[in-house]
Amino acid sequence: MKKGYIILSGGGDVKTTFQLDEKYFALLKNNTKILYIPIALNRTTSGYEACYDWFSNFIFYHSGKKNINFTMLLENNKVPDFNEFGSIYIGGGNTYKLLDFFYRKNINDKLVEYVKNGGIIYGGSAGAIVLGKDIRTVEEENDKNYYFFKGADLLKGKSIICHYKIDMDKKIFEVAKKINSEIIALPENSGLILNQNGEFKEKIGNIFIFDKNNKKQNI
Repeated sequence: MKKGYIILSGGGDVKTTFQLDEKYFALLKNNTKILYIPIALNRTTSGYEACYDWFSNFIFYHSGKKNINFTMLLENNKVPDFNEFGSIYIGGGNTYKLLDFFYRKNINDKLVEYVKNGGIIYGGSAGAIVLGKDIRTVEEENDKNYYFFKGADLLKGKSIICHYKIDMDKKIFEVAKKINSEIIALPENSGLILNQNGEFKEKIGNIFIFDKNNKKQNI
Protein backbone atom coordinates (compact mmCIF):
# COMPACT_ATOMS: atom_id res chain seq x y z
CA MET A 1 0.00 0.00 0.00
CA LYS A 2 1.21 3.53 -0.83
CA LYS A 3 2.19 5.69 2.12
CA GLY A 4 0.11 8.80 2.66
CA TYR A 5 1.49 12.00 4.16
CA ILE A 6 0.03 15.02 5.90
CA ILE A 7 2.19 18.15 5.83
CA LEU A 8 1.36 21.07 8.10
CA SER A 9 2.90 24.52 7.70
CA GLY A 10 2.78 27.24 10.35
CA GLY A 11 2.44 29.83 7.59
CA GLY A 12 4.58 32.66 6.31
CA ASP A 13 6.11 33.65 2.99
CA VAL A 14 8.07 31.41 0.62
CA LYS A 15 11.36 32.15 2.37
CA THR A 16 9.91 31.27 5.77
CA THR A 17 8.46 27.95 4.59
CA PHE A 18 11.32 27.05 2.24
CA GLN A 19 12.71 24.09 4.22
CA LEU A 20 9.31 22.43 4.67
CA ASP A 21 8.34 23.08 1.05
CA GLU A 22 11.53 21.43 -0.18
CA LYS A 23 10.61 18.31 1.80
CA TYR A 24 7.11 18.42 0.34
CA PHE A 25 8.36 18.48 -3.24
CA ALA A 26 10.84 15.71 -2.45
CA LEU A 27 7.84 13.47 -1.70
CA LEU A 28 6.23 14.20 -5.08
CA LYS A 29 6.95 11.93 -8.03
CA ASN A 30 7.74 13.16 -11.51
CA ASN A 31 4.58 14.04 -13.49
CA THR A 32 2.60 14.64 -10.31
CA LYS A 33 -0.57 16.69 -10.68
CA ILE A 34 -1.53 18.81 -7.66
CA LEU A 35 -5.04 19.95 -6.77
CA TYR A 36 -4.62 23.47 -5.34
CA ILE A 37 -7.46 24.76 -3.13
CA PRO A 38 -7.18 28.55 -2.51
CA ILE A 39 -10.78 28.97 -1.30
CA ALA A 40 -9.80 30.34 2.13
CA LEU A 41 -8.71 33.60 0.49
CA ASN A 42 -11.23 36.40 0.08
CA ARG A 43 -11.27 36.64 -3.70
CA THR A 44 -13.67 37.24 -6.55
CA THR A 45 -13.39 34.76 -9.40
CA SER A 46 -11.01 37.04 -11.30
CA GLY A 47 -8.95 37.56 -8.14
CA TYR A 48 -7.87 33.93 -8.21
CA GLU A 49 -5.68 34.72 -11.21
CA ALA A 50 -3.09 35.97 -8.72
CA CYS A 51 -3.31 32.62 -6.91
CA TYR A 52 -2.69 30.82 -10.20
CA ASP A 53 0.39 32.94 -10.84
CA TRP A 54 1.67 32.46 -7.28
CA PHE A 55 1.27 28.68 -7.36
CA SER A 56 2.89 28.46 -10.80
CA ASN A 57 5.94 30.29 -9.44
CA PHE A 58 5.89 28.17 -6.28
CA ILE A 59 6.14 24.98 -8.37
CA PHE A 60 8.85 26.44 -10.61
CA TYR A 61 10.86 27.43 -7.54
CA HIS A 62 10.82 23.97 -5.95
CA SER A 63 10.18 21.29 -8.59
CA GLY A 64 13.70 21.04 -10.00
CA LYS A 65 13.77 18.59 -12.87
CA LYS A 66 10.37 17.14 -11.99
CA ASN A 67 7.39 17.86 -14.22
CA ILE A 68 4.73 19.08 -11.77
CA ASN A 69 1.35 20.40 -12.94
CA PHE A 70 -1.69 21.64 -11.07
CA THR A 71 -5.34 22.54 -11.32
CA MET A 72 -7.31 24.82 -9.02
CA LEU A 73 -10.54 23.99 -7.22
CA LEU A 74 -12.69 27.14 -7.03
CA GLU A 75 -16.05 27.93 -5.49
CA ASN A 76 -18.27 26.96 -8.43
CA ASN A 77 -16.21 24.03 -9.72
CA LYS A 78 -17.30 20.45 -9.50
CA VAL A 79 -15.13 18.62 -6.98
CA PRO A 80 -12.97 16.17 -8.95
CA ASP A 81 -11.95 12.67 -7.94
CA PHE A 82 -9.11 13.30 -5.51
CA ASN A 83 -7.45 10.04 -6.49
CA GLU A 84 -6.60 11.60 -9.86
CA PHE A 85 -4.06 13.81 -8.07
CA GLY A 86 -0.68 13.03 -6.56
CA SER A 87 -1.17 15.73 -3.96
CA ILE A 88 -3.71 18.20 -2.58
CA TYR A 89 -2.44 21.62 -1.50
CA ILE A 90 -4.77 23.63 0.75
CA GLY A 91 -3.83 27.29 1.07
CA GLY A 92 -4.32 29.85 3.83
CA GLY A 93 -6.82 32.62 4.49
CA ASN A 94 -10.05 32.52 6.50
CA THR A 95 -10.33 29.11 8.17
CA TYR A 96 -14.09 29.32 8.71
CA LYS A 97 -14.74 30.23 5.08
CA LEU A 98 -12.61 27.27 4.00
CA LEU A 99 -14.31 24.79 6.31
CA ASP A 100 -17.76 26.00 5.22
CA PHE A 101 -16.77 25.20 1.63
CA PHE A 102 -15.50 21.78 2.73
CA TYR A 103 -18.82 20.93 4.36
CA ARG A 104 -20.87 22.11 1.40
CA LYS A 105 -18.74 19.96 -0.93
CA ASN A 106 -18.30 16.98 1.45
CA ILE A 107 -14.54 17.43 1.24
CA ASN A 108 -13.61 16.36 4.79
CA ASP A 109 -14.63 12.76 4.12
CA LYS A 110 -12.86 12.84 0.77
CA LEU A 111 -9.63 13.98 2.45
CA VAL A 112 -9.81 11.18 5.01
CA GLU A 113 -10.21 8.61 2.25
CA TYR A 114 -7.57 10.24 0.07
CA VAL A 115 -4.75 10.15 2.61
CA LYS A 116 -5.76 6.63 3.66
CA ASN A 117 -5.21 5.58 0.03
CA GLY A 118 -1.70 7.04 -0.02
CA GLY A 119 -2.34 10.64 -0.99
CA ILE A 120 -0.19 13.60 0.07
CA ILE A 121 -1.97 16.57 1.66
CA TYR A 122 -0.25 19.90 2.31
CA GLY A 123 -2.03 22.40 4.54
CA GLY A 124 -0.68 25.90 5.02
CA SER A 125 -2.08 28.08 7.84
CA ALA A 126 -5.89 27.81 7.45
CA GLY A 127 -5.25 24.79 5.24
CA ALA A 128 -3.47 23.12 8.16
CA ILE A 129 -6.03 24.14 10.78
CA VAL A 130 -8.96 22.51 8.93
CA LEU A 131 -7.12 19.18 9.03
CA GLY A 132 -7.30 19.11 12.83
CA LYS A 133 -10.17 18.23 15.15
CA ASP A 134 -11.59 21.70 15.85
CA ILE A 135 -10.98 25.08 14.19
CA ARG A 136 -12.12 27.20 17.14
CA THR A 137 -8.42 27.78 17.81
CA VAL A 138 -8.97 30.74 15.44
CA GLU A 139 -12.49 31.71 16.48
CA GLU A 140 -11.70 35.39 15.83
CA GLU A 141 -11.80 34.61 12.09
CA ASN A 142 -15.52 33.79 12.19
CA ASP A 143 -16.59 37.10 10.68
CA LYS A 144 -19.78 35.89 8.97
CA ASN A 145 -21.33 33.63 11.63
CA TYR A 146 -20.16 30.41 10.03
CA TYR A 147 -21.36 27.53 12.16
CA PHE A 148 -19.09 24.61 11.20
CA PHE A 149 -16.09 24.05 13.45
CA LYS A 150 -15.29 20.33 13.31
CA GLY A 151 -12.33 19.76 11.01
CA ALA A 152 -11.24 16.71 9.03
CA ASP A 153 -9.67 15.28 12.23
CA LEU A 154 -6.64 13.70 10.54
CA LEU A 155 -4.32 14.36 13.51
CA LYS A 156 -5.34 11.76 16.09
CA GLY A 157 -7.76 14.10 17.84
CA LYS A 158 -5.44 17.11 17.99
CA SER A 159 -6.24 20.63 16.79
CA ILE A 160 -3.93 23.20 15.18
CA ILE A 161 -3.06 26.86 15.58
CA CYS A 162 -0.64 28.57 13.18
CA HIS A 163 1.45 31.76 13.23
CA TYR A 164 2.15 30.90 16.89
CA LYS A 165 3.87 33.42 19.18
CA ILE A 166 4.51 33.11 22.90
CA ASP A 167 2.02 35.86 23.78
CA MET A 168 -0.75 33.53 22.54
CA ASP A 169 -0.21 31.01 25.37
CA LYS A 170 -3.03 32.21 27.64
CA LYS A 171 -5.53 32.12 24.81
CA ILE A 172 -4.41 28.64 23.73
CA PHE A 173 -4.84 27.20 27.23
CA GLU A 174 -8.37 28.65 27.34
CA VAL A 175 -9.25 27.21 23.95
CA ALA A 176 -7.80 23.77 24.85
CA LYS A 177 -10.21 23.64 27.80
CA LYS A 178 -13.14 24.85 25.72
CA ILE A 179 -12.73 22.38 22.87
CA ASN A 180 -11.33 19.50 24.96
CA SER A 181 -8.46 18.92 22.57
CA GLU A 182 -4.70 19.06 22.59
CA ILE A 183 -3.50 21.90 20.38
CA ILE A 184 -0.40 21.81 18.20
CA ALA A 185 1.04 25.33 17.94
CA LEU A 186 3.10 26.02 14.82
CA PRO A 187 5.26 29.15 14.52
CA GLU A 188 5.68 30.51 11.00
CA ASN A 189 9.13 28.95 10.60
CA SER A 190 7.94 25.49 11.57
CA GLY A 191 6.15 22.52 10.08
CA LEU A 192 5.23 18.89 10.58
CA ILE A 193 5.20 15.83 8.37
CA LEU A 194 2.88 13.04 9.51
CA ASN A 195 1.90 9.68 8.08
CA GLN A 196 -1.59 8.75 6.92
CA ASN A 197 -2.55 7.82 10.49
CA GLY A 198 -1.66 11.25 11.84
CA GLU A 199 1.53 9.99 13.51
CA PHE A 200 4.56 12.30 13.60
CA LYS A 201 7.35 11.48 11.16
CA GLU A 202 9.45 14.65 10.93
CA LYS A 203 9.41 18.24 12.16
CA ILE A 204 10.88 21.56 11.06
CA GLY A 205 11.64 24.13 13.75
CA ASN A 206 10.13 24.25 17.23
CA ILE A 207 6.70 22.71 17.72
CA PHE A 208 4.58 23.18 20.84
CA ILE A 209 1.73 21.06 22.18
CA PHE A 210 -0.80 22.45 24.66
CA ASP A 211 -3.36 20.62 26.73
CA LYS A 212 -5.61 22.14 29.39
CA ASN A 213 -2.76 22.65 31.85
CA ASN A 214 0.61 22.08 30.19
CA LYS A 215 2.76 23.27 27.30
CA LYS A 216 5.40 20.96 25.84
CA GLN A 217 8.09 21.98 23.38
CA ASN A 218 8.84 19.70 20.43
CA ILE A 219 7.55 16.23 19.76
